[in-house]
Amino acid sequence: MVDWFRVVDALWIFVGLWLACRRMGLAWGGTQVLQVVLGIGLFATFTGVWHLYRSWRAAPLRLELLRTTQCWLAAIAGVDLIGNVIAPTFLVGAHLLIVMWALVSLLGMLGTRVLLRTGLRLQRLRGGNFRTVAVIGANETGRAVANRIEHASWMGLRFVGFFDDRAPCALRNAADIAIAGTCAALLERIQANQVDMVYIALPLRSELRIHQVVSQLRDSTVSVYYVPDFSAFGLLRAGWDTLGDLPVVNLVDTPHRGIDAMSKRAFDICVGALILALVAVPMLVIAAAVKLTSPGPVIFRQRRDGLDGREFEIWKFRTMSVCEDGKSEFRQAVRHDPRVTPVGAFLRRTSLDELPQFINVLQGSMSIVGPRPHPVALNSSQRHLIDGYMLRHKVRPGITGWAQVNGFRGETDTHDKMLGRVQLDLDYIHHWSLWLDVRILAMTLVKGLSGPSAY
Repeated sequence: MVDWFRVVDALWIFVGLWLACRRMGLAWGGTQVLQVVLGIGLFATFTGVWHLYRSWRAAPLRLELLRTTQCWLAAIAGVDLIGNVIAPTFLVGAHLLIVMWALVSLLGMLGTRVLLRTGLRLQRLRGGNFRTVAVIGANETGRAVANRIEHASWMGLRFVGFFDDRAPCALRNAADIAIAGTCAALLERIQANQVDMVYIALPLRSELRIHQVVSQLRDSTVSVYYVPDFSAFGLLRAGWDTLGDLPVVNLVDTPHRGIDAMSKRAFDICVGALILALVAVPMLVIAAAVKLTSPGPVIFRQRRDGLDGREFEIWKFRTMSVCEDGKSEFRQAVRHDPRVTPVGAFLRRTSLDELPQFINVLQGSMSIVGPRPHPVALNSSQRHLIDGYMLRHKVRPGITGWAQVNGFRGETDTHDKMLGRVQLDLDYIHHWSLWLDVRILAMTLVKGLSGPSAY
């Protein structure tokens, strides 16, 4: 099936350009052949980087379509770059042709996958195209595997039961899980061709047992998968990676690498520059109001921890009569804080004091969306009180964030408030996407410019 898709995708790349040329009245020639070869070559490169050609049986259709789109758009962007920068005469009617080619080929690739998935789903509803699955390990990890199989019929998997040699014990097994048999009983079923796939859900500390089970299963043709339980590690963006040709597992990582980092930074620069252009005049008015109504500088600068815990200087309109550096001294603002100036109170309620941070965004020390940066002194006091607190620094801090649009804005005067904010920050990092940034930005515009904790 994987090799079949390689051929079909290459055909769609050819057909897409051929149809685009016909629509534009362009003759097919050597230039078009070079375009097709370049498009197929770049697409094959990106599909290798993002692992498009693999089994998608256990993954939702939307993920496969998204990955296909990602690979093709990256490839077509490469063709456009080569055609317009390296060899300006390479493409004829470059921009329109590129757009038409990209759309036609993409629709063909996605349509093929939708039709295939639809056909397989209909076949599975009639009882065909199923694989039987057994789980070794009657524990919570094994239960999670079984739940995913039983609640996703589109996978085409049938769960046959849990198998475990261990006697029931609250420390080892989940007491309410019914065990279908021992590992020896599972081997008998495998030899009788009653099981196609086995998921091993034993804990990491059971290395010897895992090795024994795998050795036994190797004497069969069953597919074997290991489901590691990393819950004790506090995962953040976990996933597979390689060190040379050595497979490794990321336990804690940032979501902003490669093309994702480029898209995030491009979003920040484009949106940040646009917003700065729109608010330039209001910022001058605010600056004048701050300067004329209270003594002190217009811009308040404070040391805060940013990406990877590196310190940076955050910019805000001054709203208080004092200017703490955030490193050697810091005290959170409270309701009716006497340090807040009359103009500053209005700026804090409306978040207009945050506008200079768009300069931080263009400088690269901040992002538009991300965990709010805390003063260095606050981080020093909290990092030992909340597990995983410093993981929020795996991305650039933001002007607004997932915690802020969900009610955790302003003063964090209790442990529970700080814990809630940190948990939402980590949830944002774990599930980050550019679409989530757009959603948070929209939520901020709708309800995040003011609130009961903005003082």
